[in-house]
Amino acid sequence: MSCARFFRREGFSLIAIAFVASAVTSMCSAPAVAHDQWADGSPIPAWVSKYCCGVADAHRLTVKQIYRVEGGWRAEGYAHMIPEDRVLPSEDGDVWLFFRSYKDGYQSTPFCFFVPQGST
Repeated sequence: MSCARFFRREGFSLIAIAFVASAVTSMCSAPAVAHDQWADGSPIPAWVSKYCCGVADAHRLTVKQIYRVEGGWRAEGYAHMIPEDRVLPSEDGDVWLFFRSYKDGYQSTPFCFFVPQGST
């Protein structure tokens, strides 16, 4: 029995089936696209993808969510101070903080921290 026949037999309309298929497809494909491009659509350099992140490690912030402190930076939602040597110029004008969150709630040290020029 085809999937469409099964869903129709169970009372699902073709519109509902199409909606679910579209939603699943977009959820699966969006991270790959987002991981390949900055927010402005320009490509992410290979070294950034290799060194800084997995898809779940990328956290996009606004300039209002970061604060300069003695010795580095603080970011809302991030538990650690970000040392000055992790600051890199943003390629797309947005703030990007790359770190890993673990199941126990621990957050890794930052892999990379991109800040728009003029914010420093």
